[in-house]
Amino acid sequence: MTHIIRTKLSLQTLTELDNLKSNVHFVSNVIRLGSGSYSNLSKYEFSKWKTWSRMQRSAFKSCFDADDINKAVIGYFLKFPANTGKLDRMNAWSGETVAGTIVAYSLSDSNSITIESQTLTLERGQGVEFSLKKIHSVSTFDIERNWACLMLMK
Repeated sequence: MTHIIRTKLSLQTLTELDNLKSNVHFVSNVIRLGSGSYSNLSKYEFSKWKTWSRMQRSAFKSCFDADDINKAVIGYFLKFPANTGKLDRMNAWSGETVAGTIVAYSLSDSNSITIESQTLTLERGQGVEFSLKKIHSVSTFDIERNWACLMLMK
């Protein structure tokens, strides 16, 4: 199985995540190499809970299932800028025995991710779960796209 579609988040939860996203600091200066190496660099911004206040972390965690939070090693927001934002084919964990599991909820409409050559388009609030062992990528699009994510060890 390449992925699992998660139960859609409630409108109240989405509003809480939007409010939190607008009040945390994003960075974009980290290079994460995919299969295209330096010739196809990913372009995105992120904000991880390790840099947030205790109240911000608590608010973020309250938006997700307790079972996921208990297995989470990090929570974060991803922002892909309009017309330039992308994630190169991530294959670093392909073939490994153990890797993290990503749970990503779309905070935008028509948010696409490709997992093992299958492109999924998620509407606002829909989520997807997949192993980092699966090759995944995000293509550029003409509007900004946002995600709320957890990385789980399970």
